[in-house]
Amino acid sequence: MKSFPAALAAISLLAFAPSSWAMNAPARVCAACVKANIERLAGDALHGRRCGSDDEHAAAALLVAQLKQYGIKGAFDRGGFLQPVRLSSPRFASPPTLELSSGAQALRLTLGDEMVARELPATLDAPLTRRSAGASIGEVAGKVVIYEPAASGPPPGAILKAGAAAVIVPASEVAQRRWAEMLQRAAGSTDVIGGPMHEAPTGGATIVLRPAEFARLAGFDEGHAKLSAVRGEPIARLTYNVVGVIHGQSRDADRRAILLSAHYDHLGVLDGVIFHGADDDASGTAAVLEFARILGSGRKPKRTVYFGLFGCEEEGELGAEYFQAHPPEPTADFAANLEFEMIGVDDPHNPGALMLTGWERSDLGPALKAHGALIEPDPYPEQHFFQRSDNYQLALSGVVAQTVTAWPLTPTYHSASDDLAHVDLAFMDRVIGSLVGPIQWLVNSDFQPQWNPGGRP
Repeated sequence: MKSFPAALAAISLLAFAPSSWAMNAPARVCAACVKANIERLAGDALHGRRCGSDDEHAAAALLVAQLKQYGIKGAFDRGGFLQPVRLSSPRFASPPTLELSSGAQALRLTLGDEMVARELPATLDAPLTRRSAGASIGEVAGKVVIYEPAASGPPPGAILKAGAAAVIVPASEVAQRRWAEMLQRAAGSTDVIGGPMHEAPTGGATIVLRPAEFARLAGFDEGHAKLSAVRGEPIARLTYNVVGVIHGQSRDADRRAILLSAHYDHLGVLDGVIFHGADDDASGTAAVLEFARILGSGRKPKRTVYFGLFGCEEEGELGAEYFQAHPPEPTADFAANLEFEMIGVDDPHNPGALMLTGWERSDLGPALKAHGALIEPDPYPEQHFFQRSDNYQLALSGVVAQTVTAWPLTPTYHSASDDLAHVDLAFMDRVIGSLVGPIQWLVNSDFQPQWNPGGRP
């Protein structure tokens, strides 16, 4: 783990001294409430809460009912809890095909059981070549490259950066496990109607073959590749952000607001199997609901507190992206955002504690830890988890926004085994409980979290 930045080491913990409010005993976690909320979200009835599905919409309705039960008000006009987010998802007019030829050999592959792909152009007609992992990339501009990565060689992305039109690689073990999920997204990224404008992706396509199909290319070298991946009419879908609020007592409560958030969608049903998403992210959603229950049952905090439960995170932080563009109050008025994701499985490499992504980027983590939160720096900085959850959308707008998580590399990640049986409820209750006092302090303090120099994305 990284040590605190030198600047933080010089800060006296007196700056984080508990106020008289925070010194009162924090409320206790309702273990039965946490369990019940996870069971409702990750049970069979909601079929994995796939982005834009009726099951995801049913989950949103469940969350609204729960927030109302906890005495939380809706954050939008006329007390509404739901923020509709319209989506446009690309699709193929027919399954894309890839025709390869080299000398007397020819092979025709179809998107589905044989291959998956990302960033396919509508058509491609290009030379075919092969590069080995141990050799120089060489001249690949405008070509389709057959490439088998190795630990000692450059990654496939390096070939695309060198100008290749496409790179063909064998599926890794992870890719084989997530084949159905990758197929769902093969046509391209979903657009958020009314969200921030994004630049169109540039660069070549990555084409992934099942190992058996890749083995059929053993005799292919120089030759020709022809791709057809024509798009049809995009699919219109709808997701919802569920957002509640407690308006604080201070005169400037709304201008120093705290956002506690999680995403409630998951992968749905893949190949006939429910991907329940108990850890990812029914666990984080249950934590936010528990904070809502606790804060809603006590006296009003000094600051305004929002409880944001976002849709369609699994397809690219889509709900959070729209929220960032259309918040219930200007994002400049948010003092901080804490996102809770995958807090249901204890990390054997960092047992008994949570981690805060981007720990070194701000002073928020040390402040919460000083008040008793069981959180530590991120031990996996090479994974860039700070950029891989809903918090990043708010961070891009300047809000000190970070994610609290437990074990982001759990074997249950995006697998059918991410179910209730694999969630450690006792661990969840303990770490949520450790955050109750620090969060009560935060929403009743004058502490204004700040980015460390160079920390803002």
